[in-house]
Amino acid sequence: MESKTIHIEMDCIHNHRENTMTCLWNNGEIKIVVDWNTGQLGVMNRGRVIEVRDIHGMGIDEFMKLQEQCQGYADSLAAFDCMAV
Repeated sequence: MESKTIHIEMDCIHNHRENTMTCLWNNGEIKIVVDWNTGQLGVMNRGRVIEVRDIHGMGIDEFMKLQEQCQGYADSLAAFDCMAV
């Protein structure tokens, strides 16, 4: 099995009262919100839900791949932000 190192820049907030976890990129522009109560996660772009997934049966590899995709998307958006300055 091949091992690779992935660098992901994000903030992760665990809300134990609400039983949620939120992973944020670009100051929350892109985020994954996991709701452990409902067993679902949502991927959001600028406050708009773009995808909902069931977390039951989701492995760590699948979740890490989703994080990588969000990192890539955030990186591409940040490139446009730099061009606008």
